[in-house]
Amino acid sequence: MKKYIFTVFIAILLIVSLKAQVRGKDTLFFTYDKKYLTTHVEIPNHFYIKDGSGVAVGNFYFTEVKKIKNQNVKSKKRCLKKFIRSSKFYDKNKKLKLNDYGLWEYLKDFVIVLVKDVENKKEYIEVESSYEIE
Repeated sequence: MKKYIFTVFIAILLIVSLKAQVRGKDTLFFTYDKKYLTTHVEIPNHFYIKDGSGVAVGNFYFTEVKKIKNQNVKSKKRCLKKFIRSSKFYDKNKKLKLNDYGLWEYLKDFVIVLVKDVENKKEYIEVESSYEIE
């Protein structure tokens, strides 16, 4: 009986310590550039990047999760276009310049927020990276 209680106690202790080690995702803030990001009327919550390879090969895009109100952001906003083009997933010398799948694999581990200027106010759109092949 003592062995059973001790085993259960150790198991509970291990489960609690494993949950304590779960780390939250880091957040990246990008400026919303309407020349670089496009949406379609049929699917307005998908944001396609200009450098995407296309759905026949595999296409990277962002899917809107939610709009965030009253966000106090002290974090630096980055230019999405510069971020992608300076990454290891982009090579301007190749026919397919962007490795869409690699970019999706990398960004899926982050919380991504697009910061859009609307009528002198900032609108924060939380998105997740997405990838599809048709």
